[in-house]
Amino acid sequence: MAYFLEYLVPAENDGAEVPVDDAIDGFTVPVGETAERVIHMDALPARSRILAGTLDEARAEAEQLLLHSKADAGELFEDSEDSLEAGAGRRVGSFREGSGWSGD
Repeated sequence: MAYFLEYLVPAENDGAEVPVDDAIDGFTVPVGETAERVIHMDALPARSRILAGTLDEARAEAEQLLLHSKADAGELFEDSEDSLEAGAGRRVGSFREGSGWSGD
Protein backbone atom coordinates (compact mmCIF):
# COMPACT_ATOMS: atom_id res chain seq x y z
CA MET A 1 0.00 0.00 0.00
CA ALA A 2 1.23 3.50 -0.77
CA TYR A 3 1.11 6.17 1.92
CA PHE A 4 1.42 9.91 1.36
CA LEU A 5 1.89 12.77 3.80
CA GLU A 6 0.41 16.18 2.98
CA TYR A 7 1.76 19.15 4.90
CA LEU A 8 2.58 22.85 4.62
CA VAL A 9 6.20 23.95 4.77
CA PRO A 10 6.55 27.46 6.20
CA ALA A 11 8.34 29.77 3.77
CA GLU A 12 11.36 31.48 5.28
CA ASN A 13 12.23 35.18 5.23
CA ASP A 14 8.70 36.62 5.06
CA GLY A 15 7.38 34.14 2.51
CA ALA A 16 7.84 33.26 -1.12
CA GLU A 17 6.88 35.01 -4.34
CA VAL A 18 5.55 32.56 -6.93
CA PRO A 19 4.84 33.64 -10.54
CA VAL A 20 1.46 32.58 -11.94
CA ASP A 21 0.58 32.10 -15.60
CA ASP A 22 -2.84 33.71 -16.19
CA ALA A 23 -3.24 31.96 -19.54
CA ILE A 24 -3.34 28.56 -17.85
CA ASP A 25 -5.00 29.17 -14.49
CA GLY A 26 -3.27 27.48 -11.58
CA PHE A 27 0.05 26.74 -13.28
CA THR A 28 3.34 28.34 -12.25
CA VAL A 29 6.01 29.42 -14.70
CA PRO A 30 9.78 29.79 -14.30
CA VAL A 31 10.72 33.13 -12.75
CA GLY A 32 13.13 34.14 -15.53
CA GLU A 33 10.60 33.61 -18.32
CA THR A 34 7.85 36.06 -17.48
CA ALA A 35 6.90 39.42 -16.13
CA GLU A 36 3.48 38.07 -15.13
CA ARG A 37 1.95 38.66 -11.75
CA VAL A 38 3.19 36.81 -8.70
CA ILE A 39 1.41 35.63 -5.60
CA HIS A 40 2.83 35.76 -2.10
CA MET A 41 2.79 32.52 -0.10
CA ASP A 42 3.61 32.13 3.59
CA ALA A 43 3.66 28.32 3.30
CA LEU A 44 4.28 25.90 0.46
CA PRO A 45 2.12 22.75 0.10
CA ALA A 46 3.81 19.37 -0.17
CA ARG A 47 2.73 15.76 -0.73
CA SER A 48 5.45 13.20 -0.04
CA ARG A 49 5.38 9.43 -0.52
CA ILE A 50 6.04 7.48 2.66
CA LEU A 51 7.80 4.13 2.25
CA ALA A 52 6.22 1.80 4.80
CA GLY A 53 4.58 -1.61 4.98
CA THR A 54 2.11 -0.84 7.75
CA LEU A 55 0.18 2.15 9.04
CA ASP A 56 2.30 2.28 12.21
CA GLU A 57 5.49 2.35 10.15
CA ALA A 58 4.01 5.07 7.91
CA ARG A 59 3.16 7.18 10.96
CA ALA A 60 6.68 6.85 12.33
CA GLU A 61 8.20 7.84 8.97
CA ALA A 62 5.75 10.73 8.60
CA GLU A 63 6.76 12.11 12.01
CA GLN A 64 10.42 12.03 10.96
CA LEU A 65 9.62 13.80 7.70
CA LEU A 66 7.70 16.53 9.54
CA LEU A 67 10.51 16.94 12.06
CA HIS A 68 12.99 17.65 9.25
CA SER A 69 10.64 19.80 7.15
CA LYS A 70 9.90 22.54 9.72
CA ALA A 71 6.19 21.76 9.34
CA ASP A 72 4.28 21.15 12.56
CA ALA A 73 1.29 19.24 11.19
CA GLY A 74 0.31 16.91 8.38
CA GLU A 75 -2.32 14.51 7.11
CA LEU A 76 -1.53 10.90 6.18
CA PHE A 77 -3.29 9.26 3.23
CA GLU A 78 -3.45 5.64 2.12
CA ASP A 79 -3.55 5.73 -1.67
CA SER A 80 -3.66 2.56 -3.75
CA GLU A 81 -3.45 4.67 -6.94
CA ASP A 82 -0.01 5.99 -5.89
CA SER A 83 -1.03 9.52 -6.90
CA LEU A 84 0.76 12.79 -6.20
CA GLU A 85 -2.55 14.68 -6.48
CA ALA A 86 -3.48 16.53 -3.28
CA GLY A 87 -6.20 14.79 -1.31
CA ALA A 88 -6.01 11.55 -3.31
CA GLY A 89 -6.69 8.37 -1.36
CA ARG A 90 -8.24 7.73 2.03
CA ARG A 91 -7.15 9.90 4.94
CA VAL A 92 -5.95 7.61 7.72
CA GLY A 93 -4.82 10.15 10.29
CA SER A 94 -3.52 13.59 11.05
CA PHE A 95 -0.53 14.63 13.14
CA ARG A 96 0.04 17.83 15.06
CA GLU A 97 3.25 18.51 16.94
CA GLY A 98 2.56 18.41 20.65
CA SER A 99 -0.73 16.54 20.23
CA GLY A 100 0.37 13.47 18.29
CA TRP A 101 -1.81 11.40 15.96
CA SER A 102 -5.57 11.49 15.63
CA GLY A 103 -7.27 8.85 13.51
CA ASP A 104 -10.15 9.05 11.09
